[in-house]
Amino acid sequence: GEAAYPQIRMVCLMELSSHLLVNSAFDSVAENEMNLASQLISSIPNHSLTLFDRGFYSLGLLHAWQQAQPNSHWLLPLKKGTQYEVVRTLGKHDQWVKLTTTPQARKKWPQLPDTLEARLLTKTVKGKSVAILTSLTDPMRYPSEDIVDLYAHRWEIELGYREMKQH
Repeated sequence: GEAAYPQIRMVCLMELSSHLLVNSAFDSVAENEMNLASQLISSIPNHSLTLFDRGFYSLGLLHAWQQAQPNSHWLLPLKKGTQYEVVRTLGKHDQWVKLTTTPQARKKWPQLPDTLEARLLTKTVKGKSVAILTSLTDPMRYPSEDIVDLYAHRWEIELGYREMKQH
């Protein structure tokens, strides 16, 4: 039957250390999270890194996110089955990769180029291989160990959502 309360979907930018809400987009639960996330592009602060869940893998969204400010970046777990070409190896578990965009994505995101380059880091955590894709491509400025540690902090986002849902 019908739910007693309207169901909504929310996507938000959060400051991780305090879980303060920075900006958010709300809509019906039927609205796609990718569309809600795209509404936040104009709110992206400069000199920032956004940690996405793998469900937000969209080269159009990621490119627009990175282009929003001179130094805005993203990081997300690599979605299983993602196709990429290794441009060069930066270290044992550190590669520069090229991702090919689709005509459908370029139609939806007109500024999207034919290919995007990103950094792919892998690490074994508790016997499981984890692959992380990021726009932090400079290995001198952003050491791979530091980026992998940042990935662990993404659980703070989960805690923040849990707090919002419960309160």
